[in-house]
Amino acid sequence: MMPGKPCAHVTEQGCGIYEKRPHNPCVVFKCGWLQGLHNMPDHMRPFESGAIVMFDRFWNGRKVIRAVPTGEKIPADTLEWLMALSRELLLPLLFSEHRFKDGRFMSKKMLGYGPKSFIEAVKTEPGTDDVFMV
Repeated sequence: MMPGKPCAHVTEQGCGIYEKRPHNPCVVFKCGWLQGLHNMPDHMRPFESGAIVMFDRFWNGRKVIRAVPTGEKIPADTLEWLMALSRELLLPLLFSEHRFKDGRFMSKKMLGYGPKSFIEAVKTEPGTDDVFMV
């Protein structure tokens, strides 16, 4: 799947092929909401919030909250909620924006929210210990 393009099987109720979905990535991948982590409320479901939230990554040895928009950007109210969660859990937030041209995904921009040292680290290239890289 490409950023900004919903899965062809998504419906208003969720996955239209849930019982027959492919093992990878659909069965293997579990977002933070699906895992029930940090009591994420229903409005943070990716389909409703406009963001896929994950708690399984590290940046320079620090656990981070990572959020990927389902469209071009994470909606403002969702981003505010994530920033509040970041403050509550004392975990930096790493999130991205997608860039499109003529409806095609071109690139992504990484952004960060947290302590000054984290923000400075986000401005540099990823380090060898960063496990969010694909």
